[in-house]
Amino acid sequence: VFCHVIKAYIVFNLVSGLAALQLMKSFLGEFTGLLKPMPHRSKALWTMRRVVDDILETHKCDYNGMIDQLSLDSRDNVEFVSAVANSLFSDGTSNWCRVASLTAFGAVVCQYFKDKGKDSYVEMVGDEIALYLLTKQKDWLIDNNSWDGFVGYFRPADSTSTLMNIITVFAGVGIMLTLLNM
Repeated sequence: VFCHVIKAYIVFNLVSGLAALQLMKSFLGEFTGLLKPMPHRSKALWTMRRVVDDILETHKCDYNGMIDQLSLDSRDNVEFVSAVANSLFSDGTSNWCRVASLTAFGAVVCQYFKDKGKDSYVEMVGDEIALYLLTKQKDWLIDNNSWDGFVGYFRPADSTSTLMNIITVFAGVGIMLTLLNM
């Protein structure tokens, strides 16, 4: 019985890890135009695109300011993405809005790298975000129904819940800006 439990745990982590990695790579590839949008997107990918587009519609200048502060032209790796993620979640609070904020940050970083001709960095940023989520936020993701939970949280319901979600995302952006200015 114990072996079956361990085997199920390993399989679950492998499947969850592959799903997170594929979701990030697909999203960031589509966002930057390096990948063509898939005709039959997963609900998680469709939701992520909608949510990040909404975040960036309102907070693009804030994210671009973060990019300026990070001096990306002088970097030869993407380890800073994990540092930003660690800062974003440093108070011990995990929620879907912070995951969305981190993904929006990754999207802006990837667009910057693509515009600079560093297309290979797009995949590396996706790997870095997925690795962070699967190591530092794994238990929270599991407890919150993984990407199905993301879809449920950001379902296009009524305007009140959408407004509350946006306010929470804005708080995540504010936390990232504050931590970058320290």
